[in-house]
Amino acid sequence: MHVIVCACALMCAPCGDSLLPLPHDVIIHEIMADPSPPVSLPEYEFIELRNLSPRTINLAGWKVRGNGGSATLPAFSLAPGGYVVVAPRKGTSLFHPVVDAGSFFALHNEEDLLSLESPSGSVIHAVTVDMRPFSGSFKSSGGWSLEMKDPAFPCAGAVNWAFSNDPSGGTPGRANSVAAQIPEPPLPALLRASSADSLHVRLHFSAPVDSTSASAIAAYASERSIAAAVPEPPAYQTVLLELAEPMPRGTMFQLRASGLKDCTGRAMPGSGPVPCGRPSIPENIVITEILPDPQAGTEDFLEVYNKGQYPVELAELRWAVRADDGWKAPSPVVRRPWLLFPGEYLALSAAPEALCRQYVCLGRVEAATVPALSAESGGIGLFSVDGRLLDEAMWDRKLHVPGLAITKGVAFERLDFNMPGIVPANWHSAASTAGFGTPGYANSHRAGDGSGGNWCSLAAGAFSPDNDGLDDLAWINWEFPAPGFRLDVRIFDAAGRPVRHLANNISAADKGKLSWNGLADNGLPLPKGSYAVKIAAWNGNGRQLSRKLAVVLLRD
Repeated sequence: MHVIVCACALMCAPCGDSLLPLPHDVIIHEIMADPSPPVSLPEYEFIELRNLSPRTINLAGWKVRGNGGSATLPAFSLAPGGYVVVAPRKGTSLFHPVVDAGSFFALHNEEDLLSLESPSGSVIHAVTVDMRPFSGSFKSSGGWSLEMKDPAFPCAGAVNWAFSNDPSGGTPGRANSVAAQIPEPPLPALLRASSADSLHVRLHFSAPVDSTSASAIAAYASERSIAAAVPEPPAYQTVLLELAEPMPRGTMFQLRASGLKDCTGRAMPGSGPVPCGRPSIPENIVITEILPDPQAGTEDFLEVYNKGQYPVELAELRWAVRADDGWKAPSPVVRRPWLLFPGEYLALSAAPEALCRQYVCLGRVEAATVPALSAESGGIGLFSVDGRLLDEAMWDRKLHVPGLAITKGVAFERLDFNMPGIVPANWHSAASTAGFGTPGYANSHRAGDGSGGNWCSLAAGAFSPDNDGLDDLAWINWEFPAPGFRLDVRIFDAAGRPVRHLANNISAADKGKLSWNGLADNGLPLPKGSYAVKIAAWNGNGRQLSRKLAVVLLRD
């Protein structure tokens, strides 16, 4: 409820000022984090505030905070719907309207967490600045501001921000050039949990949550009693749970969340169970996939897997690249707490968004600083924080499958997680049917997969490609008895004539499927009738497999 008092007894606040501003009454509306090289705006960092409330708000005593410092704002009457620029003292004469942020306020170019606080310390708005989604743009080199598109969703994240379209490079103090309605963004989801200490579990959400609903203990159900729930400002994207009893090392339990709302008050659906716990002594963590030679626009990635029985804290682990005289200086695996539970994979890359444009990301990919990897060959070790070697892996371009015409962008996958990673035979090129990489999920090649004689099959004996949603495709399934097979699939009509070469000597995953839509090689529909599917597979060890299956193509 708004409380508006217009009396000189209360510090003579101008009529229309509110002593209790609500969240999003004023928002961070535009951000110039990297003004160099300038387009035509002054070469100073700035943020722009916008008043979304129906009343004038005096900014005296308000604070802007960021990773580079904080600033207390002077008096300024921000009218309903009005804009004001917050700029460093040296640049205030170059913007209008403007308030002085002093000499110590600075914005970080790549990552920042900006928040706007009322004089009482309440967070009115917060924005997580992450330039990774905007990398590769011509404007990312500097001189262009980020503008909010739709103030109706102030917590929507990167989808609600874009580089300015104004010829000057930004629109400080006036309407944003990218202003537009955006589709209603997805509701926040509970992603994972980390362990703060023996008594506290931190829940991580995909977007900010409403702090009132998130502070209710009844919103969280688990086998362990919860004593308190504290949404963490300023972003409110994490909630710290205090447990009634401490967790021993290696503890694991499940937790569900329900009854939560997002920052605009939309009801969130209940979450599925999320694993929680306390890490054990790090062990049984293995390196399972390596991309040392990425395609242009993509970064190297490394993947780890927990093959043990207890959760492991990845923030306590270190990478080190092998050198001729030992190991190079270690670097952290991740920069923030991350519990990896038994049976979980995690891929790590400096640019997850770019990685997932190149590969199908069916699992989790975390932004992290990955050590520089040689494209030709090398070795890398995974160490505990006290220097204990947990796992070691190697790679060599010469180990790629001989039939690969191009190896750039092809990841190395570990075949047997129980065999040492420094054994060359334990690595294999990722399958072409998996997109040459499987970041964050099960490898396309794994030792021990066996399927006996029934290594391939048809999902159904007949199909009708009429787009009615029922058996529109003929699915050919396979599961090889060992890794490293190549695949050839041909379709023949009833007279024995070849009509479709469905797969031509491709590098295949150990388990997969292909579909046939009833078209010939020339793209024309084939007539109804019986067809033979001849499937051949072979690997570098001389093993050959073949099978002939029958399928009926139905047409009206």
